[in-house]
Formats: sequence, C-alpha cells, structure tokens
Amino acid sequence: MNRDIEEHKGFQKRIFILGLGKAVLSSLIIGKLYYLQILNKSKFGKLSEDNRTKIKILHPERGIIFDKNNKRIAENRIDYQLSLLKEKKNLVTREIIKLQKILNITEDDFFQLNKNLKRKTLDDFITIKKNLTWEELETFEYFSHQFPFMSITKEKVRSYENNYAFSHVVGYVGYDSSVKRKKNLPDLKIGKTGIEKIYDSILVGKEGWQKIESNSSGTIVRKLDNLKSTSGENLQTYLNSDIQEYNYDLIKKMNGSMVLIDCYTGGVISMISSPSFDINEFSYGIKNDNWKVYQSDPHKPLLNKSISGLYAPGSTFKLIVALFVLQNNFSLTQKYFCSGSTELGNHKFHCWKRKGHGYVDLRQAIKESCDCFFYNLAKDINIDELAKMAKKFSMGNKTKIDLPNESSGLMPTVQWKKKNKNDSWHLGETYNAVIGQGFTLSTPLQLAIMTARIASGKIIYPKIKYDPNTQPNFSDLDIDKNSLNFVRDSMFGVVNEYKGTAFSSRLKSKKYKMAGKTGTSQVRRISLAEREVGVLENKELPYKLRDHSIFSGFAPFKDPQLAIAIILEHEGSGSKVAAPMARDILDNSLKILNT
Repeated sequence: MNRDIEEHKGFQKRIFILGLGKAVLSSLIIGKLYYLQILNKSKFGKLSEDNRTKIKILHPERGIIFDKNNKRIAENRIDYQLSLLKEKKNLVTREIIKLQKILNITEDDFFQLNKNLKRKTLDDFITIKKNLTWEELETFEYFSHQFPFMSITKEKVRSYENNYAFSHVVGYVGYDSSVKRKKNLPDLKIGKTGIEKIYDSILVGKEGWQKIESNSSGTIVRKLDNLKSTSGENLQTYLNSDIQEYNYDLIKKMNGSMVLIDCYTGGVISMISSPSFDINEFSYGIKNDNWKVYQSDPHKPLLNKSISGLYAPGSTFKLIVALFVLQNNFSLTQKYFCSGSTELGNHKFHCWKRKGHGYVDLRQAIKESCDCFFYNLAKDINIDELAKMAKKFSMGNKTKIDLPNESSGLMPTVQWKKKNKNDSWHLGETYNAVIGQGFTLSTPLQLAIMTARIASGKIIYPKIKYDPNTQPNFSDLDIDKNSLNFVRDSMFGVVNEYKGTAFSSRLKSKKYKMAGKTGTSQVRRISLAEREVGVLENKELPYKLRDHSIFSGFAPFKDPQLAIAIILEHEGSGSKVAAPMARDILDNSLKILNT
C-alpha cells in the first residue's frame, strides 16, 4: 500500500515538472511571438518587405536643347541595360560565364562591371551591360529563364544629332564625381563642358525609382510600384542649326575658330572650334584610349578655341587704336610716309608691304592696313590709356558669355609688365601693341564682340540661351559717334574699295554690303638676314611657323545685323583665307535669316 502511494507521488511529481516545463516553454514561445509580431511588427515587417522587394533607381531624363528655330541639337534616346540583383553579386562570375554564351561581353563591359561591383549605392541592382541592341534584347528575352537574377531596364542617354558641328558650344556630359550624388546615383551624367555644364542645374531633372518583387531565392518575380523620374527643363538657344552646319563644313579641315553674333541681341548664332570631336562618344563614358588620343593631339580638339584660344589679334586691333587717337583730337588730315619700315633707335620696324604705301592718312592706313602709319601713332600713345580704350571693347576682359572656361585674353599695361616680366615698359613694345602683336592676346569671341560694339555703338554682351520673355537692353558706348562712324566707314573701304585688303571678298549678294578688317598674326620672328634676301612666303614655311589668318567684320553695312570674327591657325594672310570665308558665311547667313 505504502509502495503504491510512493509511486503515485512520484508520478504526480513528474507530471508537475513536465507541466511546469511545458508552461515555461509555452510562455517563452508566446513571449517571443509577442516580441516579434507585436512589439517589433514594423521592424521585422520592413525586413521581410526588404527581402521581398528590391529598388531600381531610375535616372532622370535631361532636358532637350533646341536652336532658335526649335530644332533639337541635344536630346535623349532609350538605352536598354542588363542588370543583376546586388545580393547575388557573389554569383556574378558564374552568371557572366553563362551570359557569354548568348551575348558578347566586351573588355569595356568587364571594366565597367568591376567598377560597379565596388560601388556602395542605394540601388539594389548592378549594371552588367549597357546599350543592348534589338538582337541582343531578343536573345536575352528568349533565354531569360536561365537568368532569374537579371532584368532588363530602360534608361535615357544623351544623343547629339549634329555631334561634330555642335561639340564645343553644346558640350558633353559625364559621370558625376561628387560624393553625395555618386553614392545615390553612380550612373548619373552631368554637364561637363559647354551649355550642358553651364545650365546643368535646369537640364538634369530629378531621379525616380522602381520597386521589383523577388522570392526567397532571389528570383525576380514581377515589377510592383514605381515613382517616375522628373525630366529636366528644356532650353532654347540663339544658335541656328542650318548656319552652324554650313559654317562647320567650311572650317572643319582647318585649325581655328569662328564666331557669329547678332548685333541687336548679342545672341550667338554660330560658334565653331576646329578640329572637333564626337560628343556622342562621351554619352557612355569615353574609352581611356580615345581620351588619351584627344589629350595628346597637338591640335587640341577638346579646347573650345572660340572662348579659350588665345591669339595675337593682328591688324584687327588697329580699329581700337584708331578710335583711341580719334578720341584724343587726332586730325584726320594728318599723313605719315610709309617707306616700308620705321626706325626706332637701332631697331627697324617693318610694314607688311615691303616697298611701302607712300603718304597715307588714317582712313587709308586702315583700308590698306599700313603698319608704319600706326608705328608713328605709337610714339605719342600711353599704353595704359590705350588699355582702357581696349577694355571698353572687351579686349583683356571676359565677355561674360554663358559658357564655362572663358579666357580673359591679355591687354598689357605698365603694371602688368612689371609684375609678370619684372621689367619696365619700352616704347618698342607700344610699336608692337598698336598693330596687335607683342603681348596682346585675344579670343575669337572677343574679336567678334569688339566688332559688334563698333558696328552697333552699344555695349553688347554675348548670350547663348534664348529667352523670348527677355529683350536685351544694351547701353551706348562711351565713344564719340563721329569717331565710330569714321572707323565703320574705313572698314567699309577695306572690303568695298580698290586697294582695300579684303576687296576681293565683297559679298556676292547685291542687296547687302559688308565692312571689316583683315589681320595677319605673326607667330615667328623674322631675322634681318631673311629680310635682306626676301621674307619667305607662308607656303615655304613649316606649318607651325606660318602666320594666323584673321578677319572681323559686320553686315549689312547700313543696318548691322551680324558681326563675325574668324581666326584660322597657320593659314597665312587674312585677306586670302579668313576674309573669303567670312564673305561666304555672311552671304549664307543673311540669306537664311532674312527669307
């Protein structure tokens, strides 16, 4: 009996222990469930959602750039790209081996892929290959079941129709190197040069995203929600596509630049820098080998010579000198004799015309570009005062054009010489300055603005962006009108009168007349020995030692509409090369703009 009682007590004890253990275990399970499902519902729900859904960043579409007539000069095209789930990047080698069996994976694709794998971004996808062709798209779609961790996405990339004609003024886009954007948007392209850079903030737009569902194994199931990216604003310019293409065809085989300005608005109708380059190459990121070729090219195809190229203005600068002396009561009846050279101490300064021009006045000196006449003027010219006049025409100052990387050029002064050369100013340097040689340097744009200001009598500033709601209102130049009229009339003689240096470059149009000034910028020192036997012609010299060919002018003469400046490197006389090109450009431009 006692034994039965003991066994019963032992049995109850075991039941109690088992029940207590069950109760404790149940309490732990219930507590854990409460912790997971109630207290941390939002946290673990988010983790679950994150495991289920992935985010693909959608880059914004850049705004379209139009010319004055609403023709597209920079737009966007669809780029189909192949992407891999980032959480499966440990499988990338295996997946690429499989992918190579159906698609061509190039060395550049591998290079970009390795860069993408190292990036830490918010995007849940890694780009494997860009710019898929229709054939590649069809092939991948057919075999897509073999690539459950990959998907096709659509992006927009920059596309340029007239890629060589507009390369420098429109510019190109490239990857953003800023830390914040690089983390969130590693493949975002921003403006690097030209219009693309200066107006990037309004062209770039706002990114969006696309939510994609994947199962527990990481296989992409379907696309869920998305937030569309916001396109950048469109932009209209003063540029004229028809004129730009025509001008590019004229200059593309030479090295140099041309700028065409509207004398009413300051709008840049055409701007060419040669040699050019293919801006479409930069849409995906230019290849390193191609970049090195551009960088090492001695003709500097990446440089916008129109705003950054520096050249001695040559005889075009004589127009500034003429205005300077006229403002200082110079007599129009004053004549100087040109024998072909002028002496200063033991140095002889030569005129371009070896036998000289004889007795000439100021108008004839401009018309026939007599150097000796201006040497005589230099004797009484203070270089600092001349610099003040030059800067009224933007010589030595930036023109404030809405393009990046503009050079200010150089208009020397006594202080500049002391600071940069540690030497005082000499009269012989004034002799060089008055004919646009020596230290004086200008850009083609500065020459165009100088000419536009002379033609209009207004302080014109250049502009690329066109705003139909804003009309430019330029102030009058602080120059005597009679002096301006005299210089304009002298420029008319250069082109339209016998013995004018551009007489053979008169406009073909019977309706319009052009006024202008030729220039020949010397890039070498001519020795005394060479002068004694005869100065070598440009065609007899190595290319790099030949003179630059320069012309600046405006048309029509009576009511100036267009101002032009052309600098052609090592092409020789301005009257033989630059002036005829200016004639063809103005003939064509006036025809297009006035029909």
